[in-house]
Amino acid sequence: MTSESTAGRSAARALAAKTPGWMVWYGERTGSFWAVPRAATRIVARLLEAPTPGDLEEEIMKAEGRPSRQAAPEQPGRDQAAGEQDGRGGGDAPRHRRATADPQAPRIPVNH
Repeated sequence: MTSESTAGRSAARALAAKTPGWMVWYGERTGSFWAVPRAATRIVARLLEAPTPGDLEEEIMKAEGRPSRQAAPEQPGRDQAAGEQDGRGGGDAPRHRRATADPQAPRIPVNH
């Protein structure tokens, strides 16, 4: 069990390094990987659980609204060709946009 715990903790540390906005750990008693968001964001504070680090990473991506790694990969050049056909240029548009803060999002009070 010690080697399983050590491997679980190592995998959790590696996933935590890939997802800086999340606190990630391995539950030695449950054998599951867990995560919660580190700060109040647009993400509703919630606890995520998955049996493997890869599954937990998928759950984090879903919670953040990012596309899943299991989704079909984009075909390079396809969007650019479509943009050239309709005159938009296609290649100049940003691929990813950072979400803006939702002014209606509930705030969690912090007592000091």
